[in-house]
Amino acid sequence: MSTIHIATPAGDQSQHDEPSLRSLWEQGLLHQDTHYWRDGMPEWRPLHELFPPAARAAVAPPPLPAPAYSYVKNPNRLTAFVVVMLWISLAMYCVAIISDLGQLALLSTPFTEAQAEANDLRQNIVIAVMFVVFIVTGIAFLKWVYRANVNSRGFGATDMSSSPGWSVGYYFIPIICLFRPFQGMTEVWKVSLNPKNWRSEDGSGLVGTWWMLWIASRFFGQIIVGWKDGRTVEGLRNFTWGTISGEVLNVILCLVAIKLITTIARNQEELVTRG
Repeated sequence: MSTIHIATPAGDQSQHDEPSLRSLWEQGLLHQDTHYWRDGMPEWRPLHELFPPAARAAVAPPPLPAPAYSYVKNPNRLTAFVVVMLWISLAMYCVAIISDLGQLALLSTPFTEAQAEANDLRQNIVIAVMFVVFIVTGIAFLKWVYRANVNSRGFGATDMSSSPGWSVGYYFIPIICLFRPFQGMTEVWKVSLNPKNWRSEDGSGLVGTWWMLWIASRFFGQIIVGWKDGRTVEGLRNFTWGTISGEVLNVILCLVAIKLITTIARNQEELVTRG
């Protein structure tokens, strides 16, 4: 097999056998205007005459590597909405505290029927607004819990104890609601740190604090309802103090919940960004 001489437009010359030269040409490693010559040829000829263009394979860049972690569904907008609603909830609890303090001030002095009616109207408006905010915040939070579980599984986590649906459903089942939501949130926390080996991660004091505050606020709310005695001024005063205590507890709960949600969201975002 004869040796083929080639010359590039830059003037560089080299020698190759035909198979190796064909390979270089098909890989696109030689300039289109490269010329060749071999024994018996009267002159140099364009290399593309030896290897027709159809023989030159288009060289496509290799595909980009897929990211190691990606969201099943991006939670960023939902996370932001939940955090906003928690701040609104916190603000409403503060408004309720102020309104309750106003009620205590009224109960500390002689008051007219008109003053009592104005107080009741204000309190009822605050309660109604708080109820709406509570419902919207609760729905958004449970949707966030569902999506956090879905994305945890999308990161490759296996053997999680709660499915996305049950991670929400457990909040509504008596007895089970006292521990399974905490377990589910703990798993999401661990997965957000190490999806492939999440069981080796330590639990979080932040998750524990959030759950203790949540349980305490629910039990305290039930106890306060049992204390309610509107037949006497003293009974209403004691009930109002109990209500204020519950509202302070819920302010703290909102702050801890905001910290918990934003931390998990940040950890998951770092997984996706890091790849």
